[in-house]
Amino acid sequence: MSDRTMKFSYQLLSYFAAITAAAVFGLSAESAAAQNATSPIAGTTSQARAEFKRLLDLQAALKKITMNRQDREPHRSFLKKNEKNIVYSEPSAEYYVQSRLFWSLSEKYNHLPIADEIAWAAARNPLPGECEGYLNCYLYVIRTTDIEYLSRYPNGKYSKQALRELISGLESTVADLGKNEMHTGPAEASERAELAKMLGEMLTIVSKVPHPEASQLLSQLKRIGETYRQ
Repeated sequence: MSDRTMKFSYQLLSYFAAITAAAVFGLSAESAAAQNATSPIAGTTSQARAEFKRLLDLQAALKKITMNRQDREPHRSFLKKNEKNIVYSEPSAEYYVQSRLFWSLSEKYNHLPIADEIAWAAARNPLPGECEGYLNCYLYVIRTTDIEYLSRYPNGKYSKQALRELISGLESTVADLGKNEMHTGPAEASERAELAKMLGEMLTIVSKVPHPEASQLLSQLKRIGETYRQ
């Protein structure tokens, strides 16, 4: 694995390590106002929608800040103000909302239907860095995005879409097994152990998804595991 590949792979790994230790995202000003709703259920839903909108608005604002504007005002001050909620991606020279905020918000309101929407937004949120063909990194990304969504909502509103996209995305990976023309597989024993652990988690999660398409995804994951078995 090249130094550049390692650099971006470790950016991803460090980012997701931080996610696991992050605290739940606090209430926004809009959320506090929503608590005044007369109905407790309606108020909670309004609160969730307000917090979700805040993240989506931040996401939309970041998309408009191109690389040549990042050091100019008012963008520089905006990025500074939101630095605890955003992350920089070197390959794309862009700022993204930290995915942990979406995941935490979904967990916070997991008793409401909107939590499914928030979790899917978390799975769709761009991640920093790039894998440059390193298989472990690529599988780590799908484990922490679409498959993380399936772990929370195996029969969710977007579960079939997640399955379809995962199957489509892994087709070229499976076809490349043994050739290594597109991907670089794990070479060291520690890397193979890491891969086996991730695949084990994904197989467990996907096996609980109640859709016929899940069997195809399970087959793909098993083929990858068989190729790089320790």
